Order: sequence, then C-alpha cells, then structure tokens
Amino acid sequence: MSRVVAERQDVIATLAEVFREHGYDGASFNLITEKTGLGKGSLYHFFPGGKEEMAEAVLGDIALWFQTNIFDLLRNSERPAAAIDDMFASVDSYFRRGRRLCLMGVIARQRRP
Repeated sequence: MSRVVAERQDVIATLAEVFREHGYDGASFNLITEKTGLGKGSLYHFFPGGKEEMAEAVLGDIALWFQTNIFDLLRNSERPAAAIDDMFASVDSYFRRGRRLCLMGVIARQRRP
C-alpha cells in the first residue's frame, strides 16, 4: 500500500535505513518501494536520478547533521572544552537512536571497484 509523502525530506530517514541494512547494491528498487511505502512514480518524482540520487540525498542529510552538530558547534563555541563534551554527546546520541552503523562507511566499502 502506497503512502502519501508531502516532501522529499520525509523519506530520507527511511532510505538511510534501507541503505544501512542492505548496502547500496542490495537496496533494490523493489525493496526501497516496500520499505518507504512509496510507489515508483512517487520515488522518481522526489528522486528523478533514481537510487543514486537517493543515496546522495541521504549522504547530504548526514553531512548536514555533522556540519550542524559537530563542526559548527566546535567552530562557534566560546568554551571549547564544553563544546567537545557536547560534540561527544551528540555523536553518542546519533548512533544510539537507531543509526547503528556509519552509513558513509557502508556505502564507501561497497562502492569500491
């Protein structure tokens, strides 16, 4: 059964889990439609470049999280020691809330020639 998604961002977390659990190569389009609950037409509407664009969107979302929660936090802090503590807490929370593996590492391992 297909579901309604208002924005592309609404499906990024689910795509991340699919790539994390099955790897880039193992994430077939049928598996992606099953896990996201979106039909192929909806997926292509949000990601005209297909699976490659989905992976790029997921990696971009992760990069933004790290930019916001680590790099900006450290760069803009007037108390470096506290910023480092906050950074470690953020990273710990990131991996404990279901994002078990480093997705960038999973994709990088699988995409090597």
